[in-house]
Parts: sequence; C-alpha cells; structure tokens
Amino acid sequence: MKTALIAFATLVAVLAVPVVASAQDWVMDWHSTGNVAGNPFHWDITGTSPASLTPVGGGLPPTFTGQAFDLSFTHEGRTFGGRVAQGSFQSSGFAVPSVAPINTFSAGAAGGDFNLTGNHFTLHAFIGLGHNNAEITATGARHVAGNPTASAPEPGVLLMGAAGLIAAVAIRARRRR
Repeated sequence: MKTALIAFATLVAVLAVPVVASAQDWVMDWHSTGNVAGNPFHWDITGTSPASLTPVGGGLPPTFTGQAFDLSFTHEGRTFGGRVAQGSFQSSGFAVPSVAPINTFSAGAAGGDFNLTGNHFTLHAFIGLGHNNAEITATGARHVAGNPTASAPEPGVLLMGAAGLIAAVAIRARRRR
C-alpha cells in the first residue's frame, strides 16, 4: 500500500509540473510557390510541418539589430529553412519545398520579413533572383503547457499508466502474503 501511495504521489507531481517547450516544439503552416527558368516548371504547394526556431548570435542585414534565428522545418523527410531575423532580413542559403523533380529550391539570396511575438511567428520571404525564384509565407505556433496542441503526454494516458502500476503493486503485495 505504501508503494501505491508513492506511485500516486509521483503521478500527481508529474501532472502538476509544466512541460518546458524546447526549440523543436513548433508547428509551421507554410505555402511555397516558385518557378525555374528554362523549364516550364512551376510549383504551388502548401503544408504543415514540425519546425525548430533556435536563437543565434548576431543580426542579419539590412539592420543587424533584430534577433536572428535558425529556422528549420521538415517536409517529406527533407529539411528546409535557413537564417531569419526579427523584422526585415536578408540571408543566404535559404531552402523551401518544391515539387518533383527538384523537391528543394535553394538560392544564395533570400530576404523578407520575420516577426516573432510570444508563441507565434510569421514569415514572408523571397528566395532567388530573376526568373529562378521562390516565395514562402508561413505562420508558426509554439506548443506550450496548457495549449491543446502541446506535445506533453495526455493526462488520461498518465492516469491509466498509474492505475496499472498501482494494480501491479497490489497484486504483488497479495502474492507475498
């Protein structure tokens, strides 16, 4: 009985402690459009992806004053994104999803606007120059404790696990007698 009480107290403590979101706890809704010159190749795709937003030191042009981040997201097993900064930014090596046969569009020049407010961000960026270009618009939301989309275990799952643990302890205690 003492073990069952300890298990129950541990469960209550686990449920009472908020889960801290990591850099990976973002979900991003995005829309990628673009074209490649020389081919009649255009795309217009939309997706929802897990994302990470990791602060990095220094700023980005043109102002160098906004907090910079490494934004990455995945789609169909591939990683996309690049450096962004609060407000207007210019970056290199930004990649966005496209359709087959290229699947990824990346260029040495990217620029746009990125705004992070609390647990939400918006992104609008142009990648590439001339007739080889892409555009991405995105919104992101961070999973936090109390948010219905949080990645923490569901309380019902934890309660069922605790009930199973308590039952196992009770059965073991009865067998010892």
